[in-house]
Amino acid sequence: MGTARLIGLAFLLLLIPLAQAAEWETAYPQLRGIFPDAETFGEFEGSPPSAPVYKARQLIGYVFLTNDVLRIPAYSGKPINTMVGIDTGGRIAGLTIVQHDEPILAVGITPERLDGYVAQYRGKSAFDKVIIGAPREGRIAVDGITGATITVMVINAAVMRSARLVAESRGIQKALPSPPGAGAPPPASAPQRASQEPLPASSPSGEPGNTVTRGYGEGRTAAGSAVREENEKENLKPAAKAGGQPTRNVAATTAQGATAAPFTKAQTATAPQGLPFAPGGLKPQQEEPEWVAIWKNRQFDIAVLVGGLVLLSFVLIFQDWLARDPTLLTYVRNGFHVYTLFFIGWWGLAQLSVINVLTFTGSVMSGFRWENFLIDPMMFILWGFVAMTLLLWGRGVYCGWLCPFGALQELILIASRKLKLPQFEFSDAVHERLVALKYIILILLFGISLQSISEAAWYAEVEPFKTVITMRFQREWNYVLYALILIGVAAVNRKFYCKYLCPLGAALAIPGRFRLFEWWLRRRKECGKPCQVCANQCSVRAIRQTGEINANECHYCLDCQVIYYNDKVCLPLIDRRKRREQQLVRGQENRVNSEAKALAVSGEKPDDMAAPGKH
Repeated sequence: MGTARLIGLAFLLLLIPLAQAAEWETAYPQLRGIFPDAETFGEFEGSPPSAPVYKARQLIGYVFLTNDVLRIPAYSGKPINTMVGIDTGGRIAGLTIVQHDEPILAVGITPERLDGYVAQYRGKSAFDKVIIGAPREGRIAVDGITGATITVMVINAAVMRSARLVAESRGIQKALPSPPGAGAPPPASAPQRASQEPLPASSPSGEPGNTVTRGYGEGRTAAGSAVREENEKENLKPAAKAGGQPTRNVAATTAQGATAAPFTKAQTATAPQGLPFAPGGLKPQQEEPEWVAIWKNRQFDIAVLVGGLVLLSFVLIFQDWLARDPTLLTYVRNGFHVYTLFFIGWWGLAQLSVINVLTFTGSVMSGFRWENFLIDPMMFILWGFVAMTLLLWGRGVYCGWLCPFGALQELILIASRKLKLPQFEFSDAVHERLVALKYIILILLFGISLQSISEAAWYAEVEPFKTVITMRFQREWNYVLYALILIGVAAVNRKFYCKYLCPLGAALAIPGRFRLFEWWLRRRKECGKPCQVCANQCSVRAIRQTGEINANECHYCLDCQVIYYNDKVCLPLIDRRKRREQQLVRGQENRVNSEAKALAVSGEKPDDMAAPGKH
């Protein structure tokens, strides 16, 4: 009976690893794809946490979640949790994304493209320097995903940094090149290397000596040990001082070729683990924030963007002078639309979205961090400029000059007018009701985002920005068809989407109501009473019949300012011009009459009264 119990107990113990493996596979079915030959998985433990992976009771690697190691915020403001496996040599066995809140990954990137991206990491060392894009010296390059550059940069940083930290914590070291010559000793572990590496047989002066300058362990604690020969003065200062932290001693070392004179330890100085090296020693490498590396890599894009924004600032500041030359203004505006569409949009992928607004709002409520928004320099700079212009000019500067999809609609409209396509407008009653649609859409998206930003991203596909700008129409046919319909309507109704459906425009209109100045767009007392020229010419319907400009709907095209300074179009200016012309004519007539009277008094005939034969 006792033997049967022992056999049963042993059988149950054998089943425990199998049950544990089944439990892990149920919770994380991706495990089998990372370690297809694994038989059992251990518990997630240690610092940082990872689970050992076994095959035939032999350790073959570790698996971990990046969120358990470090958390790097991505485009959504939240980290991307990725499961990563490394083998016992520090090579990445595979990885898979477990959870994320990235809008671009939720809607827009196919699973096949994502699988192709993560597959590039298989076989790379945890100690490799991996970058996205073009290879550089000392770096290994992997291809990114078009339209998700920032997201894949965050994945790359989280995967490689986490893999290195887990590898180091499990005693896995970066492979070192073998020294030349046979019989070379194997590399020592970091804590041992300080006492095992051979020292030079001569001092810097060329004479044999017994001075040990510093001992150190790679990537670990620096330690200095001051020694002196009997009856000699102390000739070495400690490399570091203890700072109240746990310390460790370094074994005494004899330099090759040195005399065998006895040594006595004068003092021992060790540096606590984690403290920096003393001046002159090795400096620990500091990982720079991910956003810093991204800004450095996009210096050209940043320079071109800042240059464009400076130019736009001059246009806005000197708009009165520019509006007096309609031809020049047309060239400047159309040229800037081309710049906005091709550089800001299709090249820089800096199309702002209502998702940015919802993410910012959620970040403010849950814990704001600048790092979440510095991750994309183009978007950060553009949002900063938009925030400034909201205070000075209102929402119209972005909607009319800096929105890539808006620029595309304007260029399409120019082409349609060249082709003389008929234009249509809704009645005032229909227009006023349709304008409210974008505000309703914004409120609905905001409510959904409070529950799930990923779900809000799906509903935010009412914006065609991702399809047209970010993905450059490389999407499923239904998204492309929707975008093409909106573009087609814009050819016969100026900025139809912007006027009636855009939740981003609605979001910008709210803070735009608190702009500081009202006098940028000039008006006359006759505007609306009786003059209706500007109201009739404004194809975005931003001028009321009473003459006031509705800043919530204005796109700052400056067409009304061209009319304001044009004395052949603006009715008040036409009246003034005609009065001046009439006064000039009357003045000339009075002058002629005065001259005629003067000649009559003198008895001379004026030239125009002379006989016909005289002419």
